[in-house]
Amino acid sequence: MKRGTVRTAALLGATLLLLMLTTANEAGAAVLIESFENTTDGWGVYQGAYSSGGFSTTTGVTDGTYSWALTGTAGPDYSAMTGSPSTMALTTLLSQASSVSIDVLTPPGSFGFFQQWTLVVNNTDTGYTSVDGYSYSQSPTIGSQSTLTWAIPSTIRNTLATSSNPTSIVFQVGGGFTSGNETMYLDNVRVPSLVPEPASVGLLALAGSFAVLRRRARRM
Repeated sequence: MKRGTVRTAALLGATLLLLMLTTANEAGAAVLIESFENTTDGWGVYQGAYSSGGFSTTTGVTDGTYSWALTGTAGPDYSAMTGSPSTMALTTLLSQASSVSIDVLTPPGSFGFFQQWTLVVNNTDTGYTSVDGYSYSQSPTIGSQSTLTWAIPSTIRNTLATSSNPTSIVFQVGGGFTSGNETMYLDNVRVPSLVPEPASVGLLALAGSFAVLRRRARRM
């Protein structure tokens, strides 16, 4: 093989390897959706018995300085508890997200000792869709800090990848009731990992091809 071909293969292989490492690093990095830093940033409270209880700097804080307190006078009724504004940024983010997480602290003895959560993705193209089929698959441990995580099905990601409509996420919550102790603290809504876009996957495959070409060139 000619030296120019060998040099070209080596250069392209190195460039694509750098892209591969960068993509892998980005894929493993958490992306923050909301940290409630002394503001709700447009997030709403929907169950009638509940309202914003302000922000705490000492309880339930897992990102930044504050957590958001939601306080009520009844047990949560399995309908929408809180949700984000509807944005194109969320459409793009969730089209690449393998999952969504939120940190929840429920005080000892609250909510009749049980709570159940589901995550809904709301977009014109996906519809109002629970990612776990309304099975309320996530339950915080009463009396301690819990991280709730839902996988985002590929069907939802694929639909959002071609959507030109904004998206919101909604947490529906149900549970028991303990009179006078119905406050929960929310923080650190995030995407813990991103799925590489098809173009990036193709480039990684191309990087592998150039690596093979380089090895062959060395044998010539």
